[in-house]
Amino acid sequence: MVGSSTEVTDKFNTLLEQCYKGNLREFCSEFDVKNRGESFYKRVQKARHRMMNQSISQETIDEFKKYIVFMEFKLLEQECSWDEKKALMEFKSFF
Repeated sequence: MVGSSTEVTDKFNTLLEQCYKGNLREFCSEFDVKNRGESFYKRVQKARHRMMNQSISQETIDEFKKYIVFMEFKLLEQECSWDEKKALMEFKSFF
């Protein structure tokens, strides 16, 4: 997995483009299971902007790593067969 804020930002932006055609608002609405809405979107938007322009806390980098795993899983779901999707859903149910 990537480590520095630049690497994390680059990976996040690449996956955002692949999964959501670069639409951050769409990603936030799908990821936000707590329905925080606009405040969650603004927080992610600010953190992403700070990551591109300056160093940030390790906690924020770790948070973006979670977003990356979410989008990687989404891509995997799109590319797998029906049986593989079934197995992924069973795996997801453990969490």
